[in-house]
Amino acid sequence: MVGLIISVLVAILGLQLLTKIVIQLGDYLAPKLGSFTFLGTFISDMGDILGMSIVVITAAIAAGIFSSIGDRTGKVITSHVNKPAAKTLSMLLSMLAGAVLSILIMQALNWFYEFDNLAVTIYWPVAIGAVIGLVTSARMAPKDDLPVGIVLYYIARTVFNGLRSIEALVWVIVFVVWVGIGPFAGVLALSLHTIAALAKLYSEQVESILPGPMEAVTATGANRLQSIVYAVVPQIIPPYISFTMYRWDINVRMSTIIGFAGGGGIGFLLYQNINLLNYRGASLQMLAIALVVASMDYLSSRLREKAI
Repeated sequence: MVGLIISVLVAILGLQLLTKIVIQLGDYLAPKLGSFTFLGTFISDMGDILGMSIVVITAAIAAGIFSSIGDRTGKVITSHVNKPAAKTLSMLLSMLAGAVLSILIMQALNWFYEFDNLAVTIYWPVAIGAVIGLVTSARMAPKDDLPVGIVLYYIARTVFNGLRSIEALVWVIVFVVWVGIGPFAGVLALSLHTIAALAKLYSEQVESILPGPMEAVTATGANRLQSIVYAVVPQIIPPYISFTMYRWDINVRMSTIIGFAGGGGIGFLLYQNINLLNYRGASLQMLAIALVVASMDYLSSRLREKAI
């Protein structure tokens, strides 16, 4: 545990140093890039975002460490007391944990929306979190393990669902305000939406793998990592390639719409040619898009054949 804490502290200090380097690099490059000044500005902004994120990352890591310590300590304590006392202690600690978690969530929302109302940011979250913690502890035995993996899974799934629910066309408007009109805003919008969409497809593919190969590899005495490498990975590689190439196909077609909203790229050129009544140029660009999509379909099929 001590080694883990030291490693975490070193990682946090490394992130702090990286933040300063990225900010200084962006400030240095911005006046020297000419037409690509936005790249330097973006690098500097990413350094600022990373600096702000360090606080959140540190808090999440600290919460994980303390929850692990609390879980072990709680099991030791409950093993030395009678069942009613253990149940009471479990309820009290669960209520405290629920209240603290609710306060943290509302403080994060308050940072965005500035409620500036103690009833909204403190009192109600404490009450609601305590009730949720009480109900949770009442449904679990004092010595039950906390399903941290399931909790993280649902949190990540909720975040990706939220990101995916906002179309790339809306994201590009946000990024145009942030980094300016150009292809960089379109790349950011498509990347964010692509990550959220592929995360859902990838996770569902892992959840739907056949249990037979997993059981066979486990029966040979393989550990968990070996089971994943030899039983899970071979089942997910072909669909992963297919999903990735299909998403690339979608991004190529979506880039035309993104360009209409200021995202640059071939869509912006197509929009210009249509406005200038240059239909010959517009037709050539649409033909280029069709050729790229057809080429990617052929490449995807070849990659799947080699993977299988």
